[in-house]
Order: sequence, then structure tokens, then C-alpha cells
Amino acid sequence: MPGRIFRRLPSLALLAMLAPVAAAQVREEAPPRPLPAEVQADVAAIAEHLASVQEEASPLACGKAVENARWGVETMLEVGEKNLRGGYMTQAAYDAATPTLKALLGVLTVQDCEAAAGVRRDFYQCMSSDYNHVYACGKAHSFEP
Repeated sequence: MPGRIFRRLPSLALLAMLAPVAAAQVREEAPPRPLPAEVQADVAAIAEHLASVQEEASPLACGKAVENARWGVETMLEVGEKNLRGGYMTQAAYDAATPTLKALLGVLTVQDCEAAAGVRRDFYQCMSSDYNHVYACGKAHSFEP
């Protein structure tokens, strides 16, 4: 299961971060509320921003990289939980996303960063920038944990 974490991370990240919008349109219990056009545009802009590496050439800093990556994943888990409690995310979507994100937390360590090579090192180097999100770095530098 963890071997494909980064391949699935982009959809999981957007699911957790933007689930209020997506789930409002697919909830079975209640009819969806239409979103104003400006909100839909904001959602698209946020998704595009999260998917893009903002700073390419940061020097590798394992402490910062791990802190940034773990913070991003923990935030996605927290937002997913809030969206589930608020009815914006289905239990099935939450159950599908959380094991993968929790497994990712298990591999994001300073020791792993210091031993990293190749694409894995590139991921940590990407996460060394405070301007990059784990979603974008995982998409740009997918590795097998």
C-alpha cells in the first residue's frame, strides 16, 4: 500500500483540502448547494497553486523538509476530518484517503531524508522550500517509500 503513496497523493491532497466544494456537489443525504462562480474560480486557482512547485532550487535542508512535508500531510488529515464531521466529505472518501496519508507520515523522517537519493532526495529538496506544498512536491518527485 505505501508503495504508491505519491502516485495517489495529488488526488488525496485535493480531496482533503478542497472536499467542501467537491462533496457539496455529490452528497447523497442533501441536495447540493450551488456554488457561486467566484467560489468555483477560487477553488480552481487554489488547486492549481497547490499542484505547482513554487521554488525549484532550494538547497536540501532535511529538518525543514521533513517539518514542511509532515505539516502538509497533517493539515490534510485535519481538514479531511473536519470535512467529514461537517458533512462535506463522505465516510468512504475519508476512509480511502486517511490510511495513505497516515502511511506517508510514517516515512517522512530526518533519517529518511539524510539517506535519500535520486527522486526521493529531489522530493525532500523540493520540500526544503517553505513555498512548496507536499502535494506539488509529491506530484513532481514521486517515489516509492
